[in-house]
Amino acid sequence: MHFETVARYVLYFFFFSAAGWLFESIYCSIRPGRWVNRGFLTGPLCPIYGSGALVFIIFTQPIKNHFSYPVTIAGHTIDFDFVAVFLAGLVLADIVEYSVSLIMEKLFHSRWWDYSTCFLNINGRICFKHSIYWGLSSVIFNYLIFPFVDGYFSRIPAKLVYISVAVILVIFAIDVIDAVRKALDVREFVDKVRKLREEVSDRLGTTVDAILAMGEGEIAELGDKIEGGRAEFNNRVEELKTSFANLSTGLITRGAKKSRMFREFPMVESRVSEEMSNFEKLREKIRNALKR
Repeated sequence: MHFETVARYVLYFFFFSAAGWLFESIYCSIRPGRWVNRGFLTGPLCPIYGSGALVFIIFTQPIKNHFSYPVTIAGHTIDFDFVAVFLAGLVLADIVEYSVSLIMEKLFHSRWWDYSTCFLNINGRICFKHSIYWGLSSVIFNYLIFPFVDGYFSRIPAKLVYISVAVILVIFAIDVIDAVRKALDVREFVDKVRKLREEVSDRLGTTVDAILAMGEGEIAELGDKIEGGRAEFNNRVEELKTSFANLSTGLITRGAKKSRMFREFPMVESRVSEEMSNFEKLREKIRNALKR
């Protein structure tokens, strides 16, 4: 592939990442009545949209341009390339979305979206409704959006394309590094919680969730096992509280303002908050039981 073509594809990636960010931010801002900066990054980019656009350009544009099969249904002739583009876009975009969700969960030990409550979902990563959206987006993109955008982008001189890509890549890299650092802080917290859960379970011979469901009398029966490790447990909970406070305020910006990652990804905040709350409840429960 010619180097200029690659550079233009990179430019398309950033353009449609920005367009997707704008569309989703506006859509998600309507219900709360405030501006919601969507996406994993701080800047105005949602890379999953740029990735989807590249998949459409590389794989579904050839279908649109070279696959044509008119089908007559109930007296109406339908060019099958529309259907093929719809189905191809649906499947390919679902693969991208599922893969990104899986990779991010493996890397950061947290889910950034969850469709578990949606109709016909697969592991909460993709669902029927969003698959239809992707299929429709593929048709709209290939027949309306991309021809229009490509008509303008094809006029941009190669030299300007190279300069634009170079500048954007530097800014993008800085943003990605910052976002990954913050996500790794979430991962570190989740790992600490997981480790403490395992240690509590090993020491007391039961799970944290089971202990939370116990009455004070049942906990008191654990006796020496709890008393012997209570000081260390309290220290570990305090360490978790500090980590949680740092995550809530974005590690850099101190004060009452919640970090953007928690504001825009409430599912991540919900999981982190729930874990912290459970350990606070557990500590209080143990303290009350041992006073009896």
